Amino acid sequence: MIKAIIARNLAVIAVSISLVMIPLTAHADNDVFDRAEQMLAAWNITDARQAIDEYAAGAEDTPRHQYLEGRYAFYTGDYEKAKKLLSQAVDGESHPRWEQLRDIVESTMEVTEGYERHVSPSGNFEIFVEPGRDEILVPFALEALEKAYDNLGDELGHRPDHPVRVEIYPRESVLADVSALTKQNIRTSGTIALCQYNRLMITSPRAVLRGYSWVDTLIHEYVHLLINQRTVETVPIWMHEGLAKFLERQWRGDDEEMIEASSEHLLERRLEDDDLIPFEAMHPSMALLPSQEDAAVAFAQVYTTMEYLRRELGQGAFSQLLDTVDEGYEAREAYAKVLGTEWDRFENFEWRNYLHERSRPELPDDEESVYEERLIFDDEAAQAGNELDDVEIPEAREHLQLGQMFQVRDRFGAAAVQYQKAQELMGDENPILQTRMAKSFTLSGDPEEAIAALQTVKELHPSYIYTWVELGRAYIAAGNYHAAREALREAARINPFNPEIHQKLVRATDELGEDSELEEARRAAELVQ
Repeated sequence: MIKAIIARNLAVIAVSISLVMIPLTAHADNDVFDRAEQMLAAWNITDARQAIDEYAAGAEDTPRHQYLEGRYAFYTGDYEKAKKLLSQAVDGESHPRWEQLRDIVESTMEVTEGYERHVSPSGNFEIFVEPGRDEILVPFALEALEKAYDNLGDELGHRPDHPVRVEIYPRESVLADVSALTKQNIRTSGTIALCQYNRLMITSPRAVLRGYSWVDTLIHEYVHLLINQRTVETVPIWMHEGLAKFLERQWRGDDEEMIEASSEHLLERRLEDDDLIPFEAMHPSMALLPSQEDAAVAFAQVYTTMEYLRRELGQGAFSQLLDTVDEGYEAREAYAKVLGTEWDRFENFEWRNYLHERSRPELPDDEESVYEERLIFDDEAAQAGNELDDVEIPEAREHLQLGQMFQVRDRFGAAAVQYQKAQELMGDENPILQTRMAKSFTLSGDPEEAIAALQTVKELHPSYIYTWVELGRAYIAAGNYHAAREALREAARINPFNPEIHQKLVRATDELGEDSELEEARRAAELVQ
């Protein structure tokens, strides 16, 4: 979700002398000021610095110069200097957007005071995080960011020329404090991270009841940064989000792009009802859509536009698209041009036909059997109720409740029987059922059956954390420690604050005899005790 504050100063400067020379000079200054603003909006720090210096030559220490310097200081991480300069600028020439930026700088200073800085081995990324438990996120974040630097640099034809700043906030309310979003925007749309002010801003997964795919979300925001820097803010929200959604998992390797089954289901339902989200309604931010469902459908829609483009043009499609935007074409015109069609034809015929024809996961025909992902913030846990309440088939829910009762009493064989009865009613696509069944199989001494029970849901619902926890448990029981470590690391990319994940990671890493990783696993286990 990318939003940049662009303060366009349209003030008319009143002058009473030299009607020829002074207006020409003022006009030139305005051009340089606008260029500096444009470079700052695009987070092109090198060119912004050059333009600001050029502007200062004729207007040093004026409010507009102080504003530019303050904004530059904020975007390069010098918050104290930014606050001072923006305060001076506002005192000299009041503008609502200048004041808003100053207030955000002050909030950011207050929030990040005492944060510790962690630098990636390459120096390409700097992560700022509150000392303590959230430090457990750093190695997982840096692993993905470093892989994405080259992978996405090749894909999009751009690599940042300055270290990328990442800030991790303990709660979603803090994200609201340091941005133009409100807490209600965040709760309503499920927005939990931003790319704004030349940095990646993300909420710790401990703010969410079961965590969320925070590593992929971080890379999603990094894609936004690359696009913004590369195209100087000429790409609209729908294209931004389509590229970011399609590429957020690419750091893992080939063929990792996907949207989750619950979003596929929502998209299919909205398509049947002819109730898709208009592209125009996605502006200026997905975070302003009226519900988490609308946001999920919008993301699925824009994802499919990029899926279609990649299918038609192959590797290099996205760089070609951005090149065409750089040539001055409006985004929809550029998209249609690289496909060799017209936008209206694409949107109304080619794309909609593709939505009907494209391959999608096999989901239950029964609406009640479909599991839908949703973010539940930690302080909403009481209202969320028991997870079994999400199982909408009464008879299946009864079998699940019986299975859980047997499982608590260590009667794992009896529990598995009840879960299998529920599966006959629901199929094998519901992760709530399959993870409970897998645990019973593992604890009754049949880990291979547990692994088999989780194969479908790990593909359909990869952000459901207990799938990966139970896979880790089963692989350890089966003696497959490499697979166990990978499953448990995937669980940590969703919610690393579950102590069981790290206890099992220590076990798997110890069995593999990898001393350097064992030390890191033990340190992580200590952080979340």
